[in-house]
Amino acid sequence: MCERLLTHGTQIVAYNRSVDKTIELSKKGAVKAESVKELVAKLPGRKIVWIMLPAGQVTDDMIKELLPMLKKDDIIIDGANDFYENAEKHSALCNKYGIKFFDIGVSGGIWGLKNGYTLMIGGPKSDFKTIEPLCKALAPKKGYNYFGPAGSGHFVKSVHNIVEYVYLQGLAEGVELLSKFKYPIQLDKATETWEEASVVRSWLLELTTQALRRKDFQDIGTAIGSVTIEELQATKNSVKAFAPAFDVAVMIRKDKSKNFELGKRTIAAVRNEFGGHAVETVKKK
Repeated sequence: MCERLLTHGTQIVAYNRSVDKTIELSKKGAVKAESVKELVAKLPGRKIVWIMLPAGQVTDDMIKELLPMLKKDDIIIDGANDFYENAEKHSALCNKYGIKFFDIGVSGGIWGLKNGYTLMIGGPKSDFKTIEPLCKALAPKKGYNYFGPAGSGHFVKSVHNIVEYVYLQGLAEGVELLSKFKYPIQLDKATETWEEASVVRSWLLELTTQALRRKDFQDIGTAIGSVTIEELQATKNSVKAFAPAFDVAVMIRKDKSKNFELGKRTIAAVRNEFGGHAVETVKKK
């Protein structure tokens, strides 16, 4: 995200807990900061601090660390995958300091630098225009939108991720079914055939074909790592939603049995393709 902003002429002060990452960004044009305090000090004028950390305690702690260093009307943006009620709590805390808070759900994975990032934005509407130039730089055309007060951005992103779970499950079931036919079906040929003009064409379908063609596909394990399951279930439950396909997708991701092995491997491989998510490697006997 920093690299994409830099290519659009945005001035960036970068801080990362891993010093190597900060040094790498400084070589690409960012101003290097070796601490949070230094980062805040080097930001000019009205400060905008964009946090990209895992949801939970680490993000809570970072916001609490930042608040005493900032001035009234400065802005904090939280880009974590988080439950929307946590964004509401963060906003209330920031308000006590006169700080503006935005929650921005980010989608695009490791392809975002090239393709742009989809941004789902919540926060004070009156201050949205202040951060909009950053959104325009990060997103493709029509790839960002403001949705409402704090919590709205994370809520829309959570629903996006629920759809992702369901769609990946559908693709995985398709691959499983293709493999069961009495005559051998070339799996990647089938999914490629669907890509151009069928009603299920999508980027995830293209990545499925790509995953099936990996030389190491058969060595990928069936474990599907995900830290968002509880967050997404909390989102669904908080609005009393009926989402049975999502419930099945969650059940499959948690299942440790040998059922649906090809499908699980497909989900794991596709997640690695779009997000660089780790896969388990299994050595065949």
